[in-house]
Amino acid sequence: MAPHSPTCSSSILATAVTPEAVSGRARELGVVRRRRKVGAYDLLMSVVLGVSIRGPTVLARIHRTWCRRTGKRLARSAFWDRLTEDFAKLVCWFLEQMLLHSRASRPASLGQFRDVFALDSSVVKVDDGLANRWPGTRTQSAPAAIKVHALVRVFTGELVDYRITGERTADCKAFGVRHDWSGCLLLLDQGYSSQSLWRRIANVGGYFLTRLPKDRDPLIVADHDPRGGKARQLVGRPLRKALKGLKRDQVDVSCTFQCTVRKYRRTRNRRVDEDFRVVALRHPRTGKYTVFVTNIPARRLPTALVGRAYRLRWEVELFFKAAKSGLGMNELPSSKPHIVEMLVCAALIRLSACMQDRKRLLAAARHPRAPDIGPLQWLDWWRQRLPAMLADVLGPAAPLERHDLIALLADPNRRRPTNRGVFRFWTEEALG
Repeated sequence: MAPHSPTCSSSILATAVTPEAVSGRARELGVVRRRRKVGAYDLLMSVVLGVSIRGPTVLARIHRTWCRRTGKRLARSAFWDRLTEDFAKLVCWFLEQMLLHSRASRPASLGQFRDVFALDSSVVKVDDGLANRWPGTRTQSAPAAIKVHALVRVFTGELVDYRITGERTADCKAFGVRHDWSGCLLLLDQGYSSQSLWRRIANVGGYFLTRLPKDRDPLIVADHDPRGGKARQLVGRPLRKALKGLKRDQVDVSCTFQCTVRKYRRTRNRRVDEDFRVVALRHPRTGKYTVFVTNIPARRLPTALVGRAYRLRWEVELFFKAAKSGLGMNELPSSKPHIVEMLVCAALIRLSACMQDRKRLLAAARHPRAPDIGPLQWLDWWRQRLPAMLADVLGPAAPLERHDLIALLADPNRRRPTNRGVFRFWTEEALG
C-alpha cells in the first residue's frame, strides 16, 4: 500500500487567495506603491507562517524568516517600516477570505441542526500604553488588554467569525444576531447570559444552549415531566426554591424570563415575557443541580442529552488554547495598535488553516480512529511542518552570503557590546 500523503496547508493558502489577488489588494490598500525589494505576498506569508515555535511572536524572527526565504538583505528598521497600517489591513483582509472559505463549507447534515457553533472570548495582555485604545479590567496588573471573540464550528474546530475589542466589552455585545443562524445551534458560555440575546436568537429561527447563572430565579410555568401521586408540584414556584430538596435526577420545565426589546425609531424600550425551556440535571455524587436554559424542544434534544450536548462547547476552549499555547497569540510585543491587530489576525490565520487541514484529513480518511484526533494533537504535528509549508509557498530558502548572514544574526544594538567582544579586544590590545 502506498503511504498516505498528509494534506498541506499551503494548498489552501495558495488557492483560497492567489498571490495575484493578494498583490492586487495590496495595491488597492496602498501597501505597494512601486516595485520594491519587499513583495507584498512574500511579506504576508512570512508574517503568517514565519512563527514555528511556542512563545511570543517576535518581529525579529519574522524578519530573519523573510531574509532566509528571499535571500535578500534588509535592515531591521527598513523591514519594520513595511509593517504599516495598510499592511495590517491586508492581513485582516486575508483572514476574512479564509473565513469566507470556512463559512461556505458547511457540513452536509447534523441531524436536527444545520450547524453547531460555540461562542467564547479570550483575553490577551498588551502594552500598557494602549490602555486608551483597549482598556483592561485589572487596572493595576494589566491596564491594557484585548479580548478576542470567536465563533467556532464545533465539529471541525474552524473559525467562522471573530471580533477584537477591549477587555471591558461584554461578551454578549461582540456579535450581532444574524439571520443565517436560522436552524443552527449556538453553545454559549455564562458570559452570554442576556435574556434579550436569547430572544433575538429565537426570533431568527436559531437555537441556543447555555448555563443558567445562579442569580437567575425565573418562575416555572409548565412541567414537561409531570408526575402523579404525591410528587412535588413545580408549576407556579420559583426555580431555585423548587429545586431545593428535590430528588429527581432530571427536571424539565418551562420558565418565564423578562426580556428587553430595544427601541426602534420613535418607540421606547419595553419589556416582554418570554418562555424558555429549563433543564436541571442532578449530580449523582454531590446531589447538586446543573441548570441549563435553551429554546430547543424536547423532541429535538431529549433531556438526558442536554448535558452531553453542552460539553461540545469545550471545543472553543481548545481553540483558544491552541491559539495561545502553540501559535503565538499569548504575547503581543508591540505598542502599536495596528501591529497588535496584525499579529492577532496572523495567529488566527494559522489556526484557521490548521483546522481546515484537520477537516480535510478527517473527511478523506477511512480509519475508524480518525475522529479521535483532537485539535491539540493535530496542532502539535501541524506546527512541525510550518517551515515546509513556507517553503512550498515561497520556495526553498535562498542562500545568503557570509557577510549578509553575519549581519542578519548579529545583535542590532551596536551601542551594547558583548562581553566576549570586549574581553577579546582587551586581550588583543594587551598582547599587541
